Amino acid sequence: MEERLGDRIRALRKHAGMPAAELARRVALSRNQLYMIESNKTPDPGSFTVLALAEEFGVTTDYLLTGKRTIRTSPKRLRPRTAAPVG
Repeated sequence: MEERLGDRIRALRKHAGMPAAELARRVALSRNQLYMIESNKTPDPGSFTVLALAEEFGVTTDYLLTGKRTIRTSPKRLRPRTAAPVG
């Protein structure tokens, strides 16, 4: 069976040893909303909710949504812009 968003959230919460009520409080959800997400009964929990959950667990939103671990890299260092020569 394919792992879904709710499955990944539940696994992260259990790995952290956090009760559902505590996670719900930390990300400003009701306990029932969190239950619905973790049981995959909410088709779209909303971008702000997914972002809050990702930040709480220290993972990327990509991981929560797809299950793929991505490595965040810093943007390429851009050369500073210089003023155009005058004259």
